[in-house]
Amino acid sequence: MIRFVFNRWVQIFLLLLLLAEAVMLRIENTPLIEHLQQLTFDVYNRILPRATGHGVAIIDIDEDSLRNYGQWPWPRPQVAQLPDILHQMGARAIAFDMVFAEPDRTSPALIAERLPPTPALRPIAEALKELPDNDQLFANKIAALGNVVTAFVAANQPGRQDPVLKAKFINEGYKPDPLRFINTFPYFAASLPALAEAAAGDGCFNMATSQDGIIRHVPLLVGQRTAAGQVNMYPTLALEALRVALGKTFYKVKSFGIPTREGYGIQSVALGDYTIPTDQRGRFQLYYAGHRPGLYIPAWKILTRQVSPSLIKDKIVLIGTSAIGLLDLRSSPLNPVLPGVEVHAEILEQILGGKFLTRPELFNGAELWAMGAVSLVVILLAPFVGTGLLALLILVLIGCSGVGALYAYQTYGLLLDPVYPSLAIIAIFILSSILTNLRTEMERRAVKTAFGHYISPALMEELANNPDKLKLGGEVRELSVMFTDIRNFTTISETMDPAELIRMMNAFLTPMTTCVLESRGTIDKYMGDAMMAFWNAPLDDPDHPRHACLAALKMLTALAAVNKDLQAAAEKHHKPSQHKPFRELKAGIGINTGTCSVGNMGSKQRFAYSALGDTVNLASRLEGQTKIYGLSTLISGSVQKRVPELATLEIDFLMVKGRSEPERIYTLLGDAGMAQSPAFLNLKDLHDKMLLTYREQRWAKAAELTDSCLNLWPELRGLYMMYQQRMAEFKTNPPPADWRGVWVAKEK
Repeated sequence: MIRFVFNRWVQIFLLLLLLAEAVMLRIENTPLIEHLQQLTFDVYNRILPRATGHGVAIIDIDEDSLRNYGQWPWPRPQVAQLPDILHQMGARAIAFDMVFAEPDRTSPALIAERLPPTPALRPIAEALKELPDNDQLFANKIAALGNVVTAFVAANQPGRQDPVLKAKFINEGYKPDPLRFINTFPYFAASLPALAEAAAGDGCFNMATSQDGIIRHVPLLVGQRTAAGQVNMYPTLALEALRVALGKTFYKVKSFGIPTREGYGIQSVALGDYTIPTDQRGRFQLYYAGHRPGLYIPAWKILTRQVSPSLIKDKIVLIGTSAIGLLDLRSSPLNPVLPGVEVHAEILEQILGGKFLTRPELFNGAELWAMGAVSLVVILLAPFVGTGLLALLILVLIGCSGVGALYAYQTYGLLLDPVYPSLAIIAIFILSSILTNLRTEMERRAVKTAFGHYISPALMEELANNPDKLKLGGEVRELSVMFTDIRNFTTISETMDPAELIRMMNAFLTPMTTCVLESRGTIDKYMGDAMMAFWNAPLDDPDHPRHACLAALKMLTALAAVNKDLQAAAEKHHKPSQHKPFRELKAGIGINTGTCSVGNMGSKQRFAYSALGDTVNLASRLEGQTKIYGLSTLISGSVQKRVPELATLEIDFLMVKGRSEPERIYTLLGDAGMAQSPAFLNLKDLHDKMLLTYREQRWAKAAELTDSCLNLWPELRGLYMMYQQRMAEFKTNPPPADWRGVWVAKEK
C-alpha cells in the first residue's frame, strides 16, 4: 500500500505543475490565448447578436451610383449635393467615410492648366481660371451646413496636411495623461485644409484588425506623435459624428489607476450624456448586429431625390461605399465581407442604444481563481474518485460556466471567458485520467504478479479491475461445473518415481488447464490428479454450458497428443533393459449446470475463489461414474438441454450417491459437425431404441440392439458391454414391478 499512496502523491504533484503552467500562460496572455479569447467572444456575438438600433443611415456609393454618375471620385460640386440634400432632409450630422486628400481634378483652374498653350485656347484658359474652385465651393457648402464631418486615416509616409482638431479633450480620473495609452501614428492622410477647416468635425476612420483580419475593436482615440515628441489626440470618425450631432465641444477622457502610482490605462470616453467604456488603450469593443441591407440608401437615389425625408430626419448619416472596386471591405465575426462604413454605423448604434461590451480588469483574476479552485478539486479528487463521476462533475461545471457567461453577455454586456479555464481544467482532467490509469495498471500488475500463477486470467483481470473483491464473500449464480481426473492414477503412480510422476502430472494438467482457460473457464482447484473448473464466474458467460462442453472435447483431443508425447519420452529416457511399459492416460470428465454459491471462501488468513453447492457435488459424481460406464464424458440433463446442437447420447436414468432424485445423464461424443453426420445419426437412432427396449424390460431385443450399436460405434464398447452384463443380471433377478429404468449407483 505504501507504493500506491506514494504514486497518488506523485500524481497530485504532476497535476499541480500543470496547473501552475496553465496559470502562467494565462498571466502572460500569449497571442494564442488572446486569439482564443477573441474567438470565444465571436461565438457569443453569433449566438446573441445585438438588437438592431435606429438613428443611423448609410448613403452608399454603390455600383449603380457609379454607373449613373461615373467613376469615383466625382466632381466636388456633385459630391457637395449629397450633404446639401441630406441637410435639407433633416440629418443631424453627416460624416464622410473617405478622405478628400487631392484637389478636384475637374476644377476649372486645373482644367485650364491642362489645355494646350495655343492662341486659340488661351482665352478659354483665362476664362476657366476666373471660375470658382470646385474644392472651395465644396468647402463653402460644408461650412454653410455646419454639421459635416470629414475624415483622415493613418499613413506610412508624411502627408500634405495634418488633421484638424475640432474639439477639446478633458482628462478626468487619475494621472498620468491618457495620451500614454492610445495608439499613435507618425503620419496621417487628411482631407484638404480648406475642407477640414470648413467641416464641423474631423475624425479618424482607422480600423485595427486582429491577426485573422476581423475587426473586433475600434480605437475611439488616436494620437499623432510630432517631431518635437508631443502627442496630439484625435477622435475616431464615429465619435466625432456623434459629437457634431449632439452639438458638443469637448470630450471627457477618464483614466484609472492608483493615485500614488502611474495609471493603468483609459476607462471611458464621455460625450454629453453618453459614457462609452473602453479598454486600457481607449479601444471600443464592437457588438455587431449583423449586416442589414436596410441601413443602406443608394447615393443616386439621394441625388435624384427619390428618398423619403423620414429615412434621414434626425439621423446621423454616414457617406461611404460598398462598391467592390473602391476596396473598402472589412470582416466581422458575423460577416466575412462587410463594407467599412457599416462598422462605423455599428459603433454609433451601440453608443446611441447604450449596448456596450466590457471586460473589467478584475475578470482576469476572477477567471484565474475559478480555474485554480476547480482544478484543485479535480487534482485532489482524481486519485480517489472514479473517472466517470469526475468527468460528469467537470461537464456540469463547464456547462454552468458557459451558460453563465452567455447570460452575463446578454444581460449585462460582460465578457467572461470560460473557455481557457475550461480547457485548462480538461487538460488537467485528461492528465489525471492518464496518471490514474498508469497507477491502476501498476496495481493490476502487482495483483497479477501475486496471484497470476494460481487463478485464471479472467479472475485475475477481475481482481485487477476490482481489488476490493479480495475479501471474503460470494454470490449465488448459475454455473457450469466440470470435474476431471486420470483413470487408475494410483496404479500408474506406483510404477513411477517422484520426478517421473511430477513430469507426468504437469504434462497432463497443463494442456487440460489451457483448454479450460481458452474456453473462458475458471480453474477452481487441483486435487492430485483431479481438476475442478467452472464457467460463468467471475465474468458473465451466457453460453457457459456450451463452452464447458467444447472445453471437454478439446481436452480429449489434447490428451491424445499428451499420450503420444509421454510414450515418446518413455522410450527415449529408458534403456531397453530398464524399459518400463508406457501406460496410456485416460481421463474422466463430468459436467453439470445449476445454481451455486461462488466467491472468495476460506478464512481471513487464507481464502480462494471457489464454488459450492449440490451442482458441484453432482458434477463430481458424474466424473466418478465415467469409469463405471466406460466413457470419457458424462453430462447432466441440464447441460444437454442447453447444447442441443452437439453430439450427445442419453446414457441412463441414474440415482447417484447422496441424492434422492434420479438424474438423466448423457455422454458427449462430438461437436455440431459430428451431430449432423450420418454415422452419428444412425447410432443415435439405434441407441435410443436400445434404451427404450431396455426400459421396457425386453432384454433380448435390447441385447440385440446393443450388438448393432457396438458394431456401428466400437469406441463405446465399454458402455454396451456394461448394459449387456446388467441385462443378463436382470434376467436372473428382474427389477421391481414399478421400475422406471432408474439405476442406483453403488459407487461414487
